[in-house]
Amino acid sequence: MATRSLAFKEARLLLGMSTLWIGAVLAVALCTAWGWTTEPRWDVFTANSGMASLVLAGFLVLIGHLAASRDHRHGATESARTLPSPARRRTVGLLALVPTAGLVAVLVVGVELVLLLPSWPAGAFDPWLMAVAVVSPMIGAAVGVAVGRWLPSTAAGPLTLFGLAAVLAILPVLGSSADALAWLLFPVVVDENVAPTMPRPTGAHLVYLVALLLVVIAGALLRHWRILASAVLAVALVVAVVAVERQQDERLPAGPEAAQPYLDESVQHCEQRNRVTYCALHGYGRWVPLWEKAVDPVVSALPVGVTDVPIVRQGTGPATSVVVDQHWGRHGSWARTSRTDLTTQYVRVLLGMPDQLAGRPGPGSLPERNRAVLPGGSLELSTGPRCSGAGQLRTVIALWLLGQSGEDGRALLNDPKNLHFGRVDVGEAEIEAAKRLLDVPRDRVTALVADNWGAVRSAAPVGDLLAPFGATNLPAADQEAACP
Repeated sequence: MATRSLAFKEARLLLGMSTLWIGAVLAVALCTAWGWTTEPRWDVFTANSGMASLVLAGFLVLIGHLAASRDHRHGATESARTLPSPARRRTVGLLALVPTAGLVAVLVVGVELVLLLPSWPAGAFDPWLMAVAVVSPMIGAAVGVAVGRWLPSTAAGPLTLFGLAAVLAILPVLGSSADALAWLLFPVVVDENVAPTMPRPTGAHLVYLVALLLVVIAGALLRHWRILASAVLAVALVVAVVAVERQQDERLPAGPEAAQPYLDESVQHCEQRNRVTYCALHGYGRWVPLWEKAVDPVVSALPVGVTDVPIVRQGTGPATSVVVDQHWGRHGSWARTSRTDLTTQYVRVLLGMPDQLAGRPGPGSLPERNRAVLPGGSLELSTGPRCSGAGQLRTVIALWLLGQSGEDGRALLNDPKNLHFGRVDVGEAEIEAAKRLLDVPRDRVTALVADNWGAVRSAAPVGDLLAPFGATNLPAADQEAACP
């Protein structure tokens, strides 16, 4: 009964400390700031929340040390010896800080999730990774208590925090890859999951952290119960070592080949909206409206008879589809950039404009040219294959379709430096012609596209097709530089 009363008293004292809530607010602020620019994903959110929880754990190291060493400060040692509660009972009571820290961490994670609204994390939810943000502050509180019972001097707490911060900072430096031992020892799993259903040994990592927590608690109790605490310490160390080895054994080989089965068309969930099929990976269905907002203005401007439009796929897909990744801007300019990138990519694939990025050639394959030789000739540096879309009807219609996306597209037409369709170079004449098309009723241009759909999807020149719209005399590129 006395031990329970001490435990409740310590928990109430902890919850009443302003320092604790400063740490909690700081953790929430950091997690929110780190994920502010992109749409949330479970793997990124758990990494951000876990890193923020380390900050809260640092506060708890100091708080735990101050609580555990209070009977050694200001000459209180003799007074503490006269208390009816022995030192071992006070140590057990102080360990109530550990579950209390866990409850505060749960509250912090809940607030971090609420601040994501109306967005919500996409991808696969991993409860083991979510628990990391709860266990880490518990370890911090346990470390503070353990150090306070063994080293009650005032300087021991800050020095311990400094040492732990140095160790955590150096672990990523020692590991050259995410599967290195140093990274496996790091409390937070920070590497992004390349595919939402790709297995990762996150359960073994949580077992490692729980074992580490037991090691610290046993270290605190070792001052009073040598045999029992030593046994718990030994068993917890063995479990921690086995858990780390399990992480090493269960990790899949790195590289795109290992992730391919978890990204291909067979694992994508598809739905159709306004003639366009959208195929998302597991847990990313809520991003389809975001993709539709970028693609739908383009499709709505096409003739009704055009049904052979590219599929939007997340993961992998053929060159005739538009492939999006697992990143999307969340606010302001970041969201506009994501929409614009998808719109331009969709227009490029729709009209068969060539591309040769990341080893994924489009409908027209470009030769490797535009190579530059550094002074001395010792090193050849490739600037990538490019071609000119000057004088092609396809280029003008592509710009006109891009302008249909509202303010984002029209702003791009006014800023040619940021205008790109893969490796296709666009000139001022084509931009001016597209602006003229935007100034006329859309039905007229749509009728033109319907009557010349074959030419629009080829490298055919403009000719006199745009003369009724006031766009004439568009200079064409020479045969070698022109896009195929």
